[in-house]
Amino acid sequence: MAILKYFIVVSFTMQYAVTIYAQKETIVPEEGNIRCTYTIKDKRLTGNYNSFYENGVKKSEGRFVNGYRYGKWTVWDSTGRERMERFYKNPFEYERIFPPIPNEGPIPILATNQYPLKYDSNNIIKYAKIDVSDAIWRHKYWKRLSVIENKTLFENKRLLKIFCNLIKEQKAEAYSTEDDRFTTTIKMDTLDIDQAEFIGLDMKEEAVFDINRLIFEYRILGFCPIVKYKGYEGQIFWIYFPDVRKYLGKESVTSNNSFIKTLDDLFIFRDFGSVITKTTANNPMDLPLSKYQRLTSTDEIKQAEIEELNIIEQENNIWISLTR
Repeated sequence: MAILKYFIVVSFTMQYAVTIYAQKETIVPEEGNIRCTYTIKDKRLTGNYNSFYENGVKKSEGRFVNGYRYGKWTVWDSTGRERMERFYKNPFEYERIFPPIPNEGPIPILATNQYPLKYDSNNIIKYAKIDVSDAIWRHKYWKRLSVIENKTLFENKRLLKIFCNLIKEQKAEAYSTEDDRFTTTIKMDTLDIDQAEFIGLDMKEEAVFDINRLIFEYRILGFCPIVKYKGYEGQIFWIYFPDVRKYLGKESVTSNNSFIKTLDDLFIFRDFGSVITKTTANNPMDLPLSKYQRLTSTDEIKQAEIEELNIIEQENNIWISLTR
């Protein structure tokens, strides 16, 4: 792995009438495959984003909210020619600005493909079906959510209590901590929630680019609570996210984001802070990031951010390839 050089600029960002201390960085790997400026706030990729080619030409420009593209986004090739311009109303709906959509003739593959936000009878947004052949890029990611950046989830052990009660009431299954493929069920009748300290949450998800809808999105697969309990500290069970969404859709939350009204919304619109701990991308040995090149804790955090940036740039590359 190439040695990374970091150029750090400290800035102040105003959002929701609150001044937040933010760190903006330009990352320049020696091989020159990622050059960008971005902002991480509370372990959320939120704010303006710009990336550049090795020759200095701008590659992309736009804004993120919790890791999803919002508003105007533009992508250029290495000669500076515009290749794609969109306006995102939300993560699932966009208006295509460039290339222009033909007024006549068959609609080409790059025509606007909107996936309207529609809630079902369980008060959750139903996922669009993605066929295997339509997922032209997909990788799985494991992430760690900590208490400090996710008070809504950890306060009063809210999420832990919801999961444990659903398992106790046989409305959801608990799966072994050794099985994040959700096939080996376990019994969870010995945990005293009142005595347990809820200290973290592991999450498994998949990042997918759907060629049919021309949309990139994350699909959460499951969660694994981490607790301190009677001298034990660690994971206690995995729970399958699709099985519990209808219950999370009944749990109200308060948010500055107008789309987020329930705990399910919070996860769908990704209003949580997290750090990548493992990925299937370029990881044939299936190792956690902590095992890469004997990373220090600081290097591990940087590598986690780089993995997030790789996802963004991979989507940018897809946009460019689709307009050739």
